[in-house]
Amino acid sequence: MAKRGYTRDTIRGGASDWDVSRPFSSYVRLFSTLLVHPVRFFDLLPKVPDVRAPALFLAFSGLPAAVVWFFLAGLYPALVVLVLPLPVSVALAGLYHAGALGGRYGFGVTWRTLAYPLGFVLPLAAVPVVRWAALAWAAALLVPLGVVKTQEVPAWRGISLCAVAATLTVVAAFSA
Repeated sequence: MAKRGYTRDTIRGGASDWDVSRPFSSYVRLFSTLLVHPVRFFDLLPKVPDVRAPALFLAFSGLPAAVVWFFLAGLYPALVVLVLPLPVSVALAGLYHAGALGGRYGFGVTWRTLAYPLGFVLPLAAVPVVRWAALAWAAALLVPLGVVKTQEVPAWRGISLCAVAATLTVVAAFSA
C-alpha cells in the first residue's frame, strides 16, 4: 500500500500538509486542525524541505485576507497582504532557524513549520477583535510547538527561542 506523500510528480503533501488538488476542503481541514489539534498537525507534518505546498498555502491564505483588507482599508493594504507574507516568512524562518541550530532538519523544514501558522493568522488578521487572539495563538502555541516537534529540540529551547524571536519581531515592527 502506497503512502500519500511527496514524489517528483506531485506537490501533494502528507496527511497534514495542504493538498493543492483540493484547495478549499484541504484549506478548511488544515485551518481547523491548526486551531483544534496543533500537536497532531506538527506530528504528521512531512519533514521534507519542499516549499511548494506551504508557499501555495500562504498565497491561498492571502486571498481572503486581501479581499477583507480591500473593503476595510483600501487597495494598498490588500496588496501588502498578497505580496508580503512570503518574504516575511523567509526572514522569520531565518531568525527561528538560527535559534534552532542543532535541530535535526535544515532551513526548509523550519520555513515549512513557520509558513503554516503564518497562513493561519493571515485571514484572521483582517478581523479587528480576532487578530490579536489569532496572533497570540500562533506566536505562543503554534510556532513554538512546531519548532519543537519538527526540529526535535527540547521544549525549553523552543519556547525560549520563540519568545526571543517574537520580542525581536515586535521591537522591529514598532521601530519601523
